[in-house]
Formats: sequence, C-alpha cells, structure tokens
Amino acid sequence: MEPDRHSIAAEALDALAAEREPHLQPAVFVEPPQYAAYAGMRSFVVFGDSGSGKTALRLALMRRTAPADAPPTHLVVQWQPDPVEGVQGSPAVRLFVRQALEACATTLLTTFARHPYLFHNAPPTAQTALHWFIQTFAGQDQHHLLAVIEEEGGSADGVSLSRHLITNPASPALHADVAEQRIIALLTTTLQRMGMRGVWVMVDGFEPWLHSAAPALSDLLLAILSTLELFDLNGFAIKMFAPHALEPIITGSWGAIKGRVDLYTLSWTPDQLALITERHIAAKIGRPQATLGDLCAADRDVYAWLQRYGGSTPRGWLKLIRPLVDAFLASGASQPLSRDAWRVVQRTNPPRLSIDLATDRVFIGDAEVSGLQPRPYRLLRYLYENRTRRVPRSELYYRAYQGLAEEPRAHDDRGWEDPADWNNVLDNALLRLRKIIEPDPRHPVYILTDRGWGVKLENVI
Repeated sequence: MEPDRHSIAAEALDALAAEREPHLQPAVFVEPPQYAAYAGMRSFVVFGDSGSGKTALRLALMRRTAPADAPPTHLVVQWQPDPVEGVQGSPAVRLFVRQALEACATTLLTTFARHPYLFHNAPPTAQTALHWFIQTFAGQDQHHLLAVIEEEGGSADGVSLSRHLITNPASPALHADVAEQRIIALLTTTLQRMGMRGVWVMVDGFEPWLHSAAPALSDLLLAILSTLELFDLNGFAIKMFAPHALEPIITGSWGAIKGRVDLYTLSWTPDQLALITERHIAAKIGRPQATLGDLCAADRDVYAWLQRYGGSTPRGWLKLIRPLVDAFLASGASQPLSRDAWRVVQRTNPPRLSIDLATDRVFIGDAEVSGLQPRPYRLLRYLYENRTRRVPRSELYYRAYQGLAEEPRAHDDRGWEDPADWNNVLDNALLRLRKIIEPDPRHPVYILTDRGWGVKLENVI
C-alpha cells in the first residue's frame, strides 16, 4: 500500500537518517553519480562522511533489486559488522562468511514467505538445495523466525511453505565439512536457476565500532577484503558503505589492490544537493514538487546560504533549511516568505560554530572555515574553550592574542602593556576574525562584544 502524504511529511526534515525514513526515502532519493555501476554485480566500497547519503543509497539499491510488491532480482541481505577482538586472518573470514550465510538463509526464508511461487516453480533439485541451505544456516531460533513471518501477515501459502522449510527434515545437498566457497557457489547457482542474478551482501553500520572496537574492525575488514576467493565467485558481491575513517584500511586490502573491489567516494554537486533539499521541502509541505523560490522570495540568497554553510552532504543542507520550512508552514504556506522574513530566520537560526580542538579545524554548520591566520585562530580557539563565559578583553589579548601563560596585572609584571596601546590591536584582530566567520560582520552572531564586560562566543556546539 502506498504511504499517504501525512506519513511522508512526518518523516521529512525530522530524523535526517535514511534508516528511519521508510516512507520518505522513495520520494526524495536522488541518484548519485555512477549509480548504474553500483547496481551491477561488482563488489564495491562507497566512502562517505556522516550524512552523505550512504544509507540512502543502500536502501535505494535494495528497493531496486528487492521491491516489496514484486519478486526480487537478487537476494539482497544486510550484514552489520560484529568484530571480535583477536580474530584475524582466516578465522575472521570464516566468521564473516558464517554470519553472511545466516543472513542469506533468513532473507531467503522471508522472501519465500512473500513470494512462495518462486520456490514452487523452481526445479526439484533447486528446491532440495534451498531447503537444505535454509535449515542449515537459518540460525538457532528458527521457530521465532517463523512466528515473526506469521505475525507479518504473509499469505497462507507463504506461511505454510516457511513452516515446511523450517520443520520438515531436509536432504543434505553438501557434506557438513565442505568449504564455505562451495556453499556460496551452490547458493548462487541455485538462485540463478530460479531467475535471480545472484547475492548481494550489503554492509553498513560501521560507525558504532570506529571508537569502541577499531582494531578488531580493521582486522575483520582487512581479512574479508583480502580474501580474493570471495570476489571470484560468480553471482556473489559484497557492497560496503563505509566512513572515510576506514579508507586507509580498505584501500590497503588485497582485494582493492588487485582490482576485485571497486572503490568510490560519494560526492554531490551543489545543484544535486539543491535538488535533494527541494524534494524534502516538497514532501514536508505536501506538494508533488517544490523549489526554493516556492519557499522564499530570496531564493538566491537562500541557495548561497546553503552553499556557504551546508557543506558537501545532504544532511548539512537539510539541517540548514529546516527553520525556513518551519517558518513557511507557520505562515500558512500560501505564498513564499518575504526577504524580511528570510532575514529574521537567518539571524535567529544561525548555523552552529564548532572547533575540532585535536585538528584545529573550524566549522560553521557543516562547512569548514578556511583562511584563518594563526593569531585570529588563537583568539577564536580561546573564546571557544571558554564559551560558557564572557572573556575580559585584557585576558583575551594577553592569553589568546599574545599567547602568554598568565595575564599581567600591573606595570611591573612581565609582558604588561598600556591598554591604550593594545585596545586597537585587539579590535582590529576581532574585526578580521569577524570578516571571516560572520555572515554579516556589522551584525555579528558569533563574536559578541559586551562593552565593559568582555567578549563572548555564541551559537556554538
């Protein structure tokens, strides 16, 4: 059943996470460059920053090959890394293959529950092989899996077939100690006899392991992507969606070096990001399509604002546009907001400033700030480190601008200068800093001066 507009609108610009937008994603997805290559039978790794659309791409490929209302063209299974400390090399590969085969068996069973005719129409030898495969690899809690299938409202024939495949003894198709590659080859050959193209193992969800189990994750990925036998199997592909932090590990794997695994970086042009944003706007306001001009009369200014602070990811642009969409809906959504209304939204919802103190990288919104010279950066960093309070001007000058360990308090203290000599110096340094980071230096929203009290950094995270 097609989702209604209310379901789609409820998800638009809310979580900004594709896995939590089942109704929205089909309506807003934009094909990235090289999309056709992603849909082939080659194994690949797509690298992207958080919010770049990796999961949206994975879900789109799954909808394309395994739609809910039609027989699948591939057996598409999802596998999430579960690294184990100290497991490397061949044991790590066997761990991955075993988990992947279990995911294949579970997915195959649920596929037959939805489309039982795929099994019934298969040749008898294929039925025997699939029955054995499901019983061997569907996991320990098969009866719970059957209960889930029954609860999801499968057809009577589909539920009956699932119960048969789980409970009735299966004839062995291969010896118990056969190599994993032989099992995968049996599965892919059998699926191809049924009319499918093969198996995709979709691997996503690396982020939780990047800090908690990074060495184990690295060992697991290196072992998987260096096992060339996995990538030489006809009808079997591994498709990974990985953060950039894993790029050094993955590019050094033997599979990548030997060209068995294609490597891509997910990137978007400003026009593509604008299209993604406009599709989300249309979904949120309940229209078939919408443009920035439908939202606001200052559409060129809005576009420039998104380019400047949205960064290079869809999530960055969508976070920025939400306050404007909220203002549009609050106004009645009957006509575009005026330029004055846009300026109010812009000023009251500035993108947040942040600093990665480990790398000295400065961000406003999702865009990195460039062009900061050492002394202006020291001022900004000091204000950021003390962002919970106003920093007295003298402290800012001596501790940040001059880099002194302590602020001199009297004429005889080392480094002391007459305020008349350094007040203009500090003002000019703050002005140069504002020209780089403030949207409008005449009306600052980040570096605020409280005459007689000091300087405070606002709108930060």
